[in-house]
Amino acid sequence: MAQIEWGTNMFIGVEDIDAQHEKLTKLINDLYYAYMEGKERDVLSPIINELHDYAHYHFDTEAAYMKRLGDSYGFSEGHLAKHSEFFSTVIDFLLQYVSGSDTEITPELLDYLTDWWRGHIMGIDQGLGEAIRQMESEG
Repeated sequence: MAQIEWGTNMFIGVEDIDAQHEKLTKLINDLYYAYMEGKERDVLSPIINELHDYAHYHFDTEAAYMKRLGDSYGFSEGHLAKHSEFFSTVIDFLLQYVSGSDTEITPELLDYLTDWWRGHIMGIDQGLGEAIRQMESEG
């Protein structure tokens, strides 16, 4: 399990999305550090809630771009499905933890979260960035 090293290799070339990716990466790293330091639910819960809220905001931003792209971006359905997967597998579990259920954050969950996030930015979001840049260059 390791933190996510944010770098220019993670940029997709769309300023607002890159800034949001950096913020989400910071939140994921904050959760990682708090967990590794043995912090309790009262410290982890605000980080999780902010991660949840900001992920919604970010995914809404990407969805708005996809709507503007229309049929020129042929991966909208699959891309949005990946966002749903993120919420159903990670965020929903973390929110159960926040609500006081018996669920526990584990190294495996944090590994999944960091691997998913890194893979999403370095994979499908790169294609979205390319489509947005092309759309914006065409006016």
